[in-house]
Amino acid sequence: MCSECFTICNQGAIDFNSPYRIDRSTCNLCGNCIDLCPEKALKFVGIEYELDDLIKILLKDKTFFKNSGGGITLSGGEPTIHIDYINRLLKNLNTNIHVCLETCGYFDLKRFEELIIPYIDLIYFDLKIYDEAMHKRYCGVSNKLIFNNFEKILKFNTRVEIIPRIPLIPEITSTDENLRQLSRYLKSLNIKTIGLLPYNPLWIAKTDKIGMNTEYRYSEWLEKDNKSKIKSFFSDFDFKDF
Repeated sequence: MCSECFTICNQGAIDFNSPYRIDRSTCNLCGNCIDLCPEKALKFVGIEYELDDLIKILLKDKTFFKNSGGGITLSGGEPTIHIDYINRLLKNLNTNIHVCLETCGYFDLKRFEELIIPYIDLIYFDLKIYDEAMHKRYCGVSNKLIFNNFEKILKFNTRVEIIPRIPLIPEITSTDENLRQLSRYLKSLNIKTIGLLPYNPLWIAKTDKIGMNTEYRYSEWLEKDNKSKIKSFFSDFDFKDF
């Protein structure tokens, strides 16, 4: 252990006595330790692109998109946090590439309709929890804005395909009551196709690596019997990838 990173860190964020080595609450992401590390043991995850550079990268696969029926997916995190950047990206892309946007639905509808809707073809719209109090408990905000945005886009949009998706989090979103409520709600809106996102427990290892503590530790994949039971709540719908 050369300890060069410890020496160069002016935030005191590196502690070799800690199992995680780096105090994330103190680190200011300056990158000095990454540049200095002779073994390249540290690295930034994620790349920030200038608009023109990103467009060049996307257009490299234009022929593949055309032949495969694929396209570009704007995901996250939550892509609508960067709504102005996405607007500039899609306007300057200036090509017939299919564009899908994945969203939690918590955004300013007026800006979304003005800056995003004209340039995309498909929205995967996540609906997690029907009960407002439970949504506040697990997501930190009311779901009123989300449902309002969903219903208005359904009503006034005639071009973009919208597929509601339900992330299946054991004991939180995949409870019988929540699934029953969401099924009734979507049926009332005459929805035909939905997406169900199976729980992926691999995220737990990521939080462990960065020293983030979480009370939720459900570490099992959804089994076949669980999937069958979940599908039974949505017997009147077509499924997208489940």
